[in-house]
Amino acid sequence: METDSEKVIEGLLKDKKLNLFRGDDSAFEYSRIPFNIPALDRLTGGGIAKKRLTLIYGPTNVGKSYLASQICANVLKSGGQAAWIDTELSWDSDWMARCGVDTSKILVGQPESGEEAMDTIRTLLDASFDLVVLDSIAGLVPHKNLEEDFSFNPMAWQARFVNSSLPKVLPSLSNGGALVAVNQVRSSIGPVALDNMPGGLAQSFFAHALLQVRRKGWIEENGTKVGFDMEVRLRKTKIGGENWNSAAVPFRVDGGIDILESYIREALNKKLITQAGPWYTHKEQKYMGLNGLKKIFLENEELLEELKTSVT
Repeated sequence: METDSEKVIEGLLKDKKLNLFRGDDSAFEYSRIPFNIPALDRLTGGGIAKKRLTLIYGPTNVGKSYLASQICANVLKSGGQAAWIDTELSWDSDWMARCGVDTSKILVGQPESGEEAMDTIRTLLDASFDLVVLDSIAGLVPHKNLEEDFSFNPMAWQARFVNSSLPKVLPSLSNGGALVAVNQVRSSIGPVALDNMPGGLAQSFFAHALLQVRRKGWIEENGTKVGFDMEVRLRKTKIGGENWNSAAVPFRVDGGIDILESYIREALNKKLITQAGPWYTHKEQKYMGLNGLKKIFLENEELLEELKTSVT
């Protein structure tokens, strides 16, 4: 027999104006878009969450946009829909193709103002796109600023715009898509240098996950710098993962994240591969140098698949 309190609850749930759900309702379920890089997927709890806002930030030239491109590539490979909102006018089809993005399938927008960028993002999310990337928040300029002369520079104009715009976009995440925003950091002026992001505090407040990207150390071959270790730290999460932990993945300037080397690093951590000086041992076979070890996996697809399976 239904009690009075249960009748009240059912009545409230049926009132669509209240937008109320039970805590275990399917409306709160969400899936993830994997990086397909073991260290990053473990750090983030399986990848970028859909129905959520993820902010990727860090200094210049550390691979922020590259990380976003990998999420795009994986969405498109799985038959999903992805869009890239390029406020910096820096879209490069050749580079994105090298990053694995199918440029014939991704939609690219180059809005003329911040308002147009936000309108486009909301429209795409309402159309149930699986992923929308905003590159970047620093490139959002309100229409009013564009109409004024160059001397027009009101205090905190960008922060005010982002603070008022983000809350209008976030409800559209309920349609199932993920919003990934990229931003830079700028050092503050003062006795203590702090990393500040253009666009104010709202982006950090509303983001469900903050991924900080830094360059940890250089990768050198024959005395030449060919890449660096990209350190990704999960600085905030409302969606699981290893909060405040970090993962380092090898990034090569001529080809992005070295997926094979990242698998090898995982295998080293699990003692599936051992190292003694320049020698690597795998299944009782020794190989000279990292490149020598990579060669055996590149030449043997079955062995490579076995390596991937063992570390994921």
